[in-house]
Parts: sequence; structure tokens; C-alpha cells
Amino acid sequence: MIALDNFESFVPYRILVRGEEYYEIGAVSELEEDSPGEWTATVEGTENYNVEISMDGKEIKSWYCDCPYDGEICKHVVATLLAIRDNEKKVNRSAFSKMKVEVEEAVVIDETVDMQQLLSFVNPQELSQFIYEYASMHPEFKTALLNRFMAKELSATSKEKDYRAEIQKVFNDSYYNKKSRYHNRYDDFDCDWETVFNRMDTFLEKADFFLNVGNIDTAIDIALQTLRSIGENNEDELLYNDDLYPSDYCEQAGDLLIKVIEHPKTTQKQKTAILQELGQLAKLSTYRDYDLYDIDELLMQINFSIQPAEKALELIDKLLEERKDTYDLYQIVLRKVNLLTELHEEQKAADTIRQYLYLTEIREMEVDKLIARCQYDEAIRLLNEGIEIAEKEEHIGTIEEWLKTKLRIYEMTHQTAEVINTCRLLFVSGRDQLEYYSKLKTLVPKEAWKSFLDTMMKETQFSEYFSFGGNDEAEIYVKERDYECLFKLLSSIRYNQLEALMKYSYHLKDTHSEQLIAIYTSLLNDYAEQNVGRTHYELIARALLCAKKLNGGQEAVKRLVAEFRIKYKRRPAMMEVLRRF
Repeated sequence: MIALDNFESFVPYRILVRGEEYYEIGAVSELEEDSPGEWTATVEGTENYNVEISMDGKEIKSWYCDCPYDGEICKHVVATLLAIRDNEKKVNRSAFSKMKVEVEEAVVIDETVDMQQLLSFVNPQELSQFIYEYASMHPEFKTALLNRFMAKELSATSKEKDYRAEIQKVFNDSYYNKKSRYHNRYDDFDCDWETVFNRMDTFLEKADFFLNVGNIDTAIDIALQTLRSIGENNEDELLYNDDLYPSDYCEQAGDLLIKVIEHPKTTQKQKTAILQELGQLAKLSTYRDYDLYDIDELLMQINFSIQPAEKALELIDKLLEERKDTYDLYQIVLRKVNLLTELHEEQKAADTIRQYLYLTEIREMEVDKLIARCQYDEAIRLLNEGIEIAEKEEHIGTIEEWLKTKLRIYEMTHQTAEVINTCRLLFVSGRDQLEYYSKLKTLVPKEAWKSFLDTMMKETQFSEYFSFGGNDEAEIYVKERDYECLFKLLSSIRYNQLEALMKYSYHLKDTHSEQLIAIYTSLLNDYAEQNVGRTHYELIARALLCAKKLNGGQEAVKRLVAEFRIKYKRRPAMMEVLRRF
């Protein structure tokens, strides 16, 4: 069993840190000892989770948490254990204050004890803590410790240890074969990321230590290999794991490299080597695809700090060439523009912007600048160019965004005719038709509205998708009270027709009840025949209720329910649902 006093030594570092955070912010509530040694608590996380701890005196027998984490121990259990320990300390302090303190005789130590045997069963964490505390109070012991172990570590580093290989070995050794979902036709591997990152904590702490004692090469090796191994081994599962943060380790490694660059003992050769390897790492798509860590930013930061501006620009131009087909090219362009601006090369910065105006993000930045300076005509010109480019490349979403920006300018400058025209374009080619319908109805003269709307509706390709949330085309017919068009739409749709009827048939009860009842009857017969299960029966019941509200609907529903009771009498769940009718 694990002792409550030092259970932390058995908890993965990341889990421990998160658990301590939860405890410190007071996430543990309703802590109770229901019976001797049996503790329960509620821990507030993404949801409220129930935790149960079973103790045998000071020993932890078992624990349970109903959170979805499937590791050995979760942060909620850690927070609860900390709360239990703190609670017991308070109780002990209270009891101690009431006791009469008695001085006991010192324990007599047998100095002939076998030290090797003693050390074999001493808890390593306790021993480490003792050494740390003793060295802090005894300078001679600290000096002996440093001479013995630091010199050995530095010597081993320079002659024997390959930290790059050790770090990669941590990743390699953490992969294990798991049962394949393809019945062992293929090998299926997974990675114990928790173990990996626990080990990485140690490596990065060592790197800091080596940097502090002037062992620059080793610090560089650990930092760069950390970035390389994470970049080459990152997996989707890490994006959805609340307890593992690979980006944290990338940031630590990046910060360490910045410290290395700023260290007075770092040579130009070492700095150049860092730049070269970061250039290789920046090509790993993982860092861009997962937004894991901005290697480019680190590369630029180091580049600017150790090289003349001309060299820095050369590197940026090289990256621009290498990344010309990547989605994040605009970020490198912005870095070049910013550097040129810092160097007071405004004309070159402007030329760079013009060169890359075909990038949506760069054009958007320029348009925003022009709008801020009230240069609306020039902004419209850039937007029209952008629309032409997007049309050639069939980027519908970009066209819509440019049109929205144009609309914003026209509204600011009170150009009503242009507002109407742009709203019409957005209505016809974009989404959110209801929004633009509402704007247009307030702007188009009443006498011209019906003709304007009819033409616009014919030009528009509406979504055929219907849901309980509604459909823009149907909503417009309802608002216009165009019930004939609404009925034609409901009669002709191919997807989710039953849901569409349930949503809109009520509006047609006075004009098309008979036809709608016939459609309901046909759809419900087909649906009942093709689907089984209580969820489907509940949908049938809701549809019957909607049909019942139509003129003549009560009799029609009564007949249909009677038919269902005969036809599907062997479906007990359906019979139970139909008892409502």
C-alpha cells in the first residue's frame, strides 16, 4: 500500500501538478469520512466528479473516481488525497494542543548496522529529500556531494552519454503493441505518453543544470532533441488529453534555447548549429498541422538576435521559397514586413505586401488598414480584386467574406444602392439568407419588393437540408405568407421531409390540410415500416401530434394509429407509445 504522507512520489508529475492546482483552488468539496477510513468527496472539474478513497490508518488501500480518465490515478483523486491529508493534519494539531507534551528519551542507534542493507529499503524520495536538506545545512557535505557527482555527470556527458539517443529511446521504448481491432491481422501500436513526459521533465531539468554549469553542448542537445522527438512522434490523441501538454515541453525547450543563445559562453558556431537544426525542425508539418508550437517564431527570434538584419532577411526569403505552397505562408510574409519596417525600409515593406496580396490574410490586413484610414475607394478596389482571385480559385467562403467587408464599408458610407446590391449578392451566393432578407426588406421600396424578392429567390440555390431548427427558404415563405410556395417546397423536398412537415405544416392548416394529411400518412407508414426502436417511435408520436392539429387531423390520426396497433402489435415499445392516442 501507499503511504498518505508521501503518495506524491507514486504519482506522474503532470497528474500531480494538476491535482495540486485543483486542491489549491478549492475544487474539493463535501469531503467526508463516512466510516473509519472510508472517504468520499466531490471534485469540480469539467463536471462534478465523485471520488472515493479507502484508507487503512495512514496507508491508502484503494481509490475510485467516476471521471473518464483511464490512467492509474487521476488529478481528482490526487486533489482529494491532499484534502484528506490536510484535514488529518488539522485534526492532529487540534488534538496535540490539548495534550501534555512529554520529552521522550532519544532513541539509541546501533552504529554497527549494515548501511548497505539499510539503504536498500529506504524510500528513494525520502533519501533524496534528506540529502538535499542535509547538504543545505552542511557546506562540507554539499562540497563533497558536488565533487563526487557533478564532476562525474559532466565527465560522463562529454565522453559517454548521448542524450539525443536517450531521449529518442524514451519515445521508442514507450510504444507497445495493443490488441488490433482488425483481429490481429495487423500490428497496432500505442504510446504511453504519460511515461514519456514524466521522463522529459527529468531531461529538461538536467538541461537547465548543464546550462548553469556551462555545459552548453549538452543543454543544446537536450533542447533540440526534445523538439525533434515530439515533432516526429506527436499523435492526435494528445490534442484531446487534458492531462498531457506536449506544447509545454516544446515551450520549455524553446525557452532553454533562448537562454543558450544569451549565455556568454555560447560560441557563434553553437548558435549557427542551433539555427541550422531549427530550420530542419521547422519543416516538420506536425508543428503547423497541430498548432503545437511556433518553431518559425523561435527560429526568427534566434536568427534576429545573432545575425545582422541582412542575414535574417536571407533566412526569411529562403523560408518564403520553401513554404510558398503552405497555408501559413502569410505568417512568414508578416515577419518579413515587420523586420523591414523595423529597419525603416518602408518602401520594401510595401513592395512585399503588394507581392503577396494574393494571400487572403495579407489582403485582409491591407483592407483593414485602408478602412482605418477612411480610404474606402482603395479598400473596395482591393476587395474587388480579391473577389476576382477567389472566383478563379473557386473559394466560395473567401468571396463571401470579401462581400461582407464591402457591405460593411457601404453601410458606413451610407451608400444604399450598393448596400442593396451587396446584400442581394450575399443572399444569392452565400449563407444566412434570412439575415440579408431582413436587411433588404427594410431597404427595397415596398412597391418593388415582391418583384425583387421573386427574382432573387429564383436566382438562389437554397440548402435542401431541413431540421427542427428550420430552413431559410421555408422561413421566408412563412414571413411573406406565401403558403402556396411553402406547400410546394414541403411537397418536393427529398431530405428530412417528415421533420419539415412537423416544423411548418401548422402554417398551412387553413389552406392545405387535406394534402398534408395524405403526405403525413404516406411518410409515417414508410417510416414505421423501415425503423424500429423507442427513439423512432417517439418521433412517430411527435409527427402524429403535429398531424392531429391540421383540419381533419384528429380522425386521420385515429385511423392511422388503429392501423399501427394491428400491423405492429408485436412491437411492445411502439404499442406503449401509441397508448397516448
